[in-house]
Amino acid sequence: MATSMASLVRDGVLLEMADQAPAPSKDYCQLLITTREVIWRWWRITLRKGDERRCFPGETREPHDDFLHDEKVQGEVRRVFGEPTLEHALRLCRGQVDFITRVPKPMLIFLVSYLELEDISQLAQTNRLFREICNSDELWEHVYERHCENVTEEMRELAKEVGWKSMFFTNKLQLQVQLRRQRGRLGKDGSGD
Repeated sequence: MATSMASLVRDGVLLEMADQAPAPSKDYCQLLITTREVIWRWWRITLRKGDERRCFPGETREPHDDFLHDEKVQGEVRRVFGEPTLEHALRLCRGQVDFITRVPKPMLIFLVSYLELEDISQLAQTNRLFREICNSDELWEHVYERHCENVTEEMRELAKEVGWKSMFFTNKLQLQVQLRRQRGRLGKDGSGD
């Protein structure tokens, strides 16, 4: 299982962030956490004439265990990226990697489409990623196709208008009324043929 999960880590990179340090600093910093080490890079930026010759970029590389005890680098990460990012970096260095967020979105949609409706509803409440997936048209198209016998081209056109989730939760009588209305609109527009 670890081998397949490792393939979800692009080029061994668990986290990569770069940003300008908070004011008054103009320094640019990067935090890179790989499966083996933490890399902290900085580029000192100064507007003072004459100081530019002393402003060389710097880099600190250390194994995860060393980063967990390096208060100086942790302080820099906190200063530039904030406490939540530092906590996330520390979790990654302790081996607490959330692989589910690294699974490609189409694969997550496919997996979620096999859950029971109540489970989809509960999953949508866990975080932003799953709320987005659980409300996506792609997911509800899969769910609709799995639960309904035949999906006509006319139904697909209606789904473009109202959305697959709405189609799924619309009872059959209401769906027939909506399809008749759509046929009427298409007939009046002359685009039905």
